[in-house]
Amino acid sequence: MDARTGEEPPFVSDARLDGRPGARRASPVLRAFRIFMLVVLPLALLAGAAAGFGYLRATRPVVPVERQAERPRIVQAAVAEPGTVQPTLLLYGQIVAGRSVDLRALVAGEVISVSPDLVEGGRVAQGDELLRIDSFAYEGAVIRARADLDETRARIAELDARVRQEEAAIDRAREQVEIGQREVDRLTQLSGAGATTVRALDEALLRLSQTNASLDSRENQLAIYEAQRGQLAAAVQRQEFALRQAERNLADTVLRAPFDAFVGNPGAEAGKIVGANDRVATLTAVDGLEARFALSDAQYGRLAEEGDILGREVTVVWRAGSATVERPAQVTRIAPQTSDASFQAFAVLEAREDALDVLRPGAFVEVRMADRAYADAIALPAASLYENSVFLIDGGRLQRVPVEVLAFDKDAVVVRGDIPAGAQIVASRLTAASSGQLVEVRE
Repeated sequence: MDARTGEEPPFVSDARLDGRPGARRASPVLRAFRIFMLVVLPLALLAGAAAGFGYLRATRPVVPVERQAERPRIVQAAVAEPGTVQPTLLLYGQIVAGRSVDLRALVAGEVISVSPDLVEGGRVAQGDELLRIDSFAYEGAVIRARADLDETRARIAELDARVRQEEAAIDRAREQVEIGQREVDRLTQLSGAGATTVRALDEALLRLSQTNASLDSRENQLAIYEAQRGQLAAAVQRQEFALRQAERNLADTVLRAPFDAFVGNPGAEAGKIVGANDRVATLTAVDGLEARFALSDAQYGRLAEEGDILGREVTVVWRAGSATVERPAQVTRIAPQTSDASFQAFAVLEAREDALDVLRPGAFVEVRMADRAYADAIALPAASLYENSVFLIDGGRLQRVPVEVLAFDKDAVVVRGDIPAGAQIVASRLTAASSGQLVEVRE
């Protein structure tokens, strides 16, 4: 009975009360139905679906599979031509000046004129006047030196005249000595015979003594003149040198180019006071440009095996944009020491007028030099090399052949191996290339 209404509750079936506390137990038929719905029916549905899938799979139409034909890979080929191969070494270097000097002022003074070519990058010829220094003081030095020399020579001429005069006086004194000696001898004989007086003999002896004294004095004076002349002769030599030095200093007031050259680092202007040994400019000879390039140890060793490297002909190539300048050169020397496992070589460029206006020291260049010659070798494109092997084309299929790599030549490689003459060799890069692959040569 409901506490609020006082009525009896409605009837509840056994199915709704099943499973609740205090409810009455469900019937066996109801439990079997529930098991069938929850377990058997889903399993039956799954089994039917599997059976249907198997039937459909078993009865599906069979589509025949066609195997695609093997497609050849398109390649380029090179023909093997065994023989003597001499590759070309491609080296790199720099143009350097074979002869470069710092031109310096030889005398001090004020610069009164400068050549218009004495500028950065200017070009001068041998003997061209580069600058002129005020020569007033040097002209005065020449005049003084020449005057001193003329004066000394005049003194020598005067002394020579005195020497001649003294020599003549000496001759006359000797004659007087001879006369006096004869007089003394005669008076001595007469005095012995009593024909003259003793006083007359003594007077004759006195005159002879005086004549001898005069002769000795003149001979001594002559010796003094000769010594003085020797001193003046030495002075003449000094003054002649002083005159030559003054004339040279005067000539050095005009500074001239010692050789055909390019001008760099100019340091002289009109009105500037320069001192002796002040740098005026740096001159780089135009006829002695050289290419300095490096040879590795291996390259140097290969070339040395065939003979002396000096005297080898090379080609120097300078590239600047679309412009290309090629000049023949000759290797003239090798640096005495190695640097970074390489040898520095120098090649003198052949002098040509059109090159002189283009090439300058400091330009980076290529140097092409003939390498050593290899007998029984083959030159192939670099793309033909696959890890120390190449691929021959035999019946349209690849065949790997090992080779010995001898050298590289620009975009080519020089190899030696068991390759018959006239064989076609792959000259293209192929990914995953292997023997047996089908290829087709592109003509």
